[in-house]
Amino acid sequence: MAARLLAALLLGAVLASAAIAATDPRSEQRRLRPADVALAKRTNLRLSELAGGWVRYAAPKSGSTTRCPGYSPDLSRFTITGEAQASFRHPNGFAISSAVQVYPSRAQAVADFKAGAKPGLTRCLARLFETDFARGAGGRGTTLSSRMVASPRLGERAAWYRLVGRLTVRGVTARVYMDVLAFQTGRSQAALVSAGLGGPIRDQVTLGRTLAARMR
Repeated sequence: MAARLLAALLLGAVLASAAIAATDPRSEQRRLRPADVALAKRTNLRLSELAGGWVRYAAPKSGSTTRCPGYSPDLSRFTITGEAQASFRHPNGFAISSAVQVYPSRAQAVADFKAGAKPGLTRCLARLFETDFARGAGGRGTTLSSRMVASPRLGERAAWYRLVGRLTVRGVTARVYMDVLAFQTGRSQAALVSAGLGGPIRDQVTLGRTLAARMR
């Protein structure tokens, strides 16, 4: 019962607090085009690509920024022309979200990715886990490790971040694994943001390759 309670609270907080899109003057401009929005939606993760037990989840928008001391890239020279997000959860205490952004040119997508995919992002993930994430779950979070790990061959370029933390809610403590797997192909960027109780979500790279095959 205690583990189920913690899982339910986790699912209510994970995707909003782990959002990677920033909303400040140093973020990308947005000039959305219907065709590129449609491309982003087609690229996103689909329920049929997940194992049994997963359900679609309308994740709330997060007002948090991924900027923190040591990580504040200026992306305002880039323009997003298409974007979409799809979020899913599993009753065993797992959640995953895909986010896709399309740019007016491959050159912009590449430059934006290189500007943002830096090791300093790990500090922001730790801050988000210990503040927004833990508060959203109604408990206390402690970061055990937050690092940039070796990325797989995925798309044209990829970056992988992993946080391991300890979350305590109503006297119940569990280890939480949060992953951000970001990659770029053509004019598009995509990210898989996931969290799991007791262990990371499996097959993240396989799911990433599925998305990369649809990116343009």
